[in-house]
Amino acid sequence: MKYPQVLAFVSVARLGSIRAAARSMGVSQAAVTKTMRLLEEQLGVTLLARGVGGAVLTAAGRALLPRATLIVEQMNLLEDDVSADDCGRVAIGLSIMASSRLLPLVLPDFIAQRPRSPLRIVDGALASVLPGLRDGTLDFGVCTALAESIPMPFQFEPWFRRPAIVIARRTHPLVNRRCTLDDLTRFPWVSGGIRITTQPSYIGAARVIEGPQNIESQNVVATRAALKCTNALAVVSRDIASEVEDVDLAALDLDEPLPDLTEGLVTRSDLFLSPNAQLMMEMLRKQAFRSFA
Repeated sequence: MKYPQVLAFVSVARLGSIRAAARSMGVSQAAVTKTMRLLEEQLGVTLLARGVGGAVLTAAGRALLPRATLIVEQMNLLEDDVSADDCGRVAIGLSIMASSRLLPLVLPDFIAQRPRSPLRIVDGALASVLPGLRDGTLDFGVCTALAESIPMPFQFEPWFRRPAIVIARRTHPLVNRRCTLDDLTRFPWVSGGIRITTQPSYIGAARVIEGPQNIESQNVVATRAALKCTNALAVVSRDIASEVEDVDLAALDLDEPLPDLTEGLVTRSDLFLSPNAQLMMEMLRKQAFRSFA
């Protein structure tokens, strides 16, 4: 397997057609078709199902895509590692907390030091950050997570802990009354990969509430929408409750506090950050320790 074959495969998968992939790579459609055919022959599997509507990944293609994408992303970073200028891209996932409390304090300095560096920021729910780290489309994430919940080859570096609250729509049956953690188990949850539980395990651990149905949301707008139109609940940091709450949402009055939420750095343990990504990470870490120590 050669790199041009991997690049062609990833391009077709991303763009959905051989024609579009050929255009993006600056080669002929016939060249991409031949490259893909050779790759499939070498692997002994069919990677693409070709049709009038374009190219769709087969099961084998879907299995190959994350690792192939990582190879392409790492090759793209080679120029950044040896370049003498500051134009290497940075792609990160930031939680609501990191976006609202840390990013405004470091972004001006980063832009001043790396004015030509393209910066991509996505919602930092753990459920979306891990796939981005896996395929190399993200450099790192600052998320709410637990060290023991992070699978290999990822690692979690705790930065700070903040108190948590539960929010719901103002017409929710649990609003305007004292409620217990057991009351929460009767309702679905909107989560970004972190839940809590009514069964304590050890001091400082997040806990998991087994609710009827969980809704996974990776951005604030979707979380608000889900809360407003259902009886779902969501856990947020008390510090950024104002970022999520509005006239239609309210915090619940619990008879015991929730475990603190732990915010920290999520990276791949088997990969190095580019110089620009390293700079952004160090700026965020320094500001986190300064603001929340």
